[in-house]
Amino acid sequence: MKRITCLSFIIISLCCFAARVTDVIDLRIAPAKGGWVTSTGSEAEFKIMLTESNIGIDGAEVQYEISEDLMQPRKTGSVKLKNGEATVKGGTMKVPGFLRCKAVYKNDGKTYTALGTIGFSPEKLKPTTQYPSDFMEFWQKNIEQARKPALNSDMTLLPDKCTKTVDVYQVSYSVSNSGKRFYGMLAMPKAPGKYPAMIQYPGAGVYAIDAPVSYAEQGIIAMALGIHAIPNNLDSSLYNAIGNGILSDYPSINMDRLNDYYYQQVIRGAVRAVDFIETLPEFNGCVATYGGSQGGYLSIAVAALHPSVKFVVANFPAMSDLAGYANGRAGGWPHIFKNKDNCTSVLLKNLSYYDTVNFARNISVPGFYAFGFNDLTCAPTTTYSVYNTVTAPKTLYTTPLSGHFLLTEQADAERKALIDFLKSCN
Repeated sequence: MKRITCLSFIIISLCCFAARVTDVIDLRIAPAKGGWVTSTGSEAEFKIMLTESNIGIDGAEVQYEISEDLMQPRKTGSVKLKNGEATVKGGTMKVPGFLRCKAVYKNDGKTYTALGTIGFSPEKLKPTTQYPSDFMEFWQKNIEQARKPALNSDMTLLPDKCTKTVDVYQVSYSVSNSGKRFYGMLAMPKAPGKYPAMIQYPGAGVYAIDAPVSYAEQGIIAMALGIHAIPNNLDSSLYNAIGNGILSDYPSINMDRLNDYYYQQVIRGAVRAVDFIETLPEFNGCVATYGGSQGGYLSIAVAALHPSVKFVVANFPAMSDLAGYANGRAGGWPHIFKNKDNCTSVLLKNLSYYDTVNFARNISVPGFYAFGFNDLTCAPTTTYSVYNTVTAPKTLYTTPLSGHFLLTEQADAERKALIDFLKSCN
């Protein structure tokens, strides 16, 4: 779950590299009829295409499997291609969801894999996770407790990271009476004035974060937040040690204790990030939340809980409809209920207070949402359930071929939407 800017760079680099290579074997899947979205009850057919230097490979044998989103295969087999193509019948879905074809071709010790995913009335997907009657009361009390200690914020200028037009700081603030602090990287326009702000929440893992300088260069106060109460200037080996050690499975820490679950403190600290932004004299009162995967989850949660947030951007949000697995379909990352032993009434109830879909029910500000049909980390069944739950004004940008990343067009569109909104917001 990497940052979008890095992923965009990787995708562009790969495309450029591919353009220079000859004799490349390429395996792809497309709908054999219609498009990537159809209606429930329709019959899906997948066309498998295998080429070498853009010429179909005749007679090649390709293995395939058909499955509903992240579920066990309903059908497996192999097909022999004619002129590099073959059609596989996928069947249908009687309820909204996604049907996926996975194709595998092996040649000279190399394995080539392709995915194709057809949506069946995805705009009608609804979450399976229950909504606690005291959901907002629970979080209002949490935020009140988080605000009892003073922010006691600190800003340390990092001259080596500053540019001609942007100052960069490491910032921190208190999130509990125990002295625990959250850390972030803040990019601030140098020119005097009042500016809108955005807060970027991180994807999963333990790592150092970078300041979103490019947004500050557009006249926006931009902060990237860490969520593990760890300073941002440690040696990389320490982040690796923590990530592979005490925090190796942090999404499961204390999940059996409603008021002690790991993400409770994370959400409190994420909300307080907006409080910190509001203390800056350069802030003009307009703030947006932003993130992908775990960051998309936190972006939605904070937008639902902090009344100052005016806009939300969420890419393939994690923690979405976690209970899906307990109801016979895909559940959200970190896939806690894929383990049937976890499907207890206690855990299902506890985690419903932390589920993205229940925060999404309380979104009242406009937003931009993006994800892909081939995402095997935050499955489209779960992210569509979130998007369909939002009743506020919203924009959706899905791509049938992308997985757990944004394509360049998606990243460009959401960046423009975010900057345009913040520049017009007073």
